[in-house]
Amino acid sequence: MSKTNRIFFWLLVFFLLPWSDTSLWAMKTADPPSSWFIDLSRFSRSAHGSLTCEQCHGAMKEKDRPHPNLQDPRFLKEEATRRFDYKQCQACHRLSYERYLKGAHAAALEKERKGLTNTPDLSGKKNPAPTCGDCHSSHYESAHRSRLETGRWMTDQCGTCHPAQKATYLDNFHGKAAVHLGNTKAAYCTDCHGAHTSLSLKDKQAALQACLRCHPQATLNFAAQVIHPTLPAEAKADPEKAAKVAVIKWVTVVMGGLVILVVAFFYGHSLVWLLRDLHEKIRKRN
Repeated sequence: MSKTNRIFFWLLVFFLLPWSDTSLWAMKTADPPSSWFIDLSRFSRSAHGSLTCEQCHGAMKEKDRPHPNLQDPRFLKEEATRRFDYKQCQACHRLSYERYLKGAHAAALEKERKGLTNTPDLSGKKNPAPTCGDCHSSHYESAHRSRLETGRWMTDQCGTCHPAQKATYLDNFHGKAAVHLGNTKAAYCTDCHGAHTSLSLKDKQAALQACLRCHPQATLNFAAQVIHPTLPAEAKADPEKAAKVAVIKWVTVVMGGLVILVVAFFYGHSLVWLLRDLHEKIRKRN
């Protein structure tokens, strides 16, 4: 390899290395959702691969009828995640299941079952209340993931129903450090909201307790800062946050305009200086 090629090679490594980790993460495909059809080869390599079907699905009967019931006109027309009884999960995941029952997702599911409309997200789309299978790929999810792998995977999972919150998180210091830079000491979604309780943290005391986990000197004023400056769906429900978000937007616009003016001034100054220098050279020649 010639000297020129070696220099080019190391320059390429220098510029690509900082982005390689996040680029590979971006190219990874998420685990497919649970469905009626299972790839047994992938299932055997998953966290549940050592379990038999009966350990999770029982006797494979629905209301004393065999499953699958080919005589049922609804057969395979409903989502698997909506039909499965997730009480089975507590046999191995008792603590996680108990926390889920106390959380916001379980409360939303109860409202859904009572026929109450669920709250739309910031895009106006109504998502079904999440069950275990909506967040976890029951048949394909791998075990022994590192904190970084779990955090990045979790960011995508939460973002399917909370896209605006995901965007603001990734634009925040927490998201940049944890997801993009791979800093495992930075906070992921569950570090603040809980993995299964899924607290909204609108209550100031609850928000403070979340902040204290990483910031032992935090006060109520510290916890009151806006982490997710999202608005439309919650403007009426939380006027205090709406006012703060409005201030943030105005400050962003003003500071952005100031940056543009400063850059324009210095580039303009440099351009005028170059023109003056060019003029002096031409004048001396003449």
